Amino acid sequence: MNTLLASAAANTTTFTLDKYTVTPGVLGFLVIFFIGVCLYLLMRSMTSRLNAVRGVRTIDEPVDVAAAPILIEADTPQAPKNPADTADGEAKA
Repeated sequence: MNTLLASAAANTTTFTLDKYTVTPGVLGFLVIFFIGVCLYLLMRSMTSRLNAVRGVRTIDEPVDVAAAPILIEADTPQAPKNPADTADGEAKA
């Protein structure tokens, strides 16, 4: 053990760092691989949850394209014609 510490101390004085000796190595690869696997699982889970929210699209009966503007207008709430009108129908003073 003492010889290992002595050799490590000797190597630190002669060892210099440059762009060829510093590499990510196995640990860097494993970290990036782990992040990639987590991202894959996260995207797969998100896709399944979005599909569950949207539901399966089935067409039971054909939609009349000419009636589409009427259907859209029926779904939108109508604003009061007079902005001074309140919800109970009385006008503001």
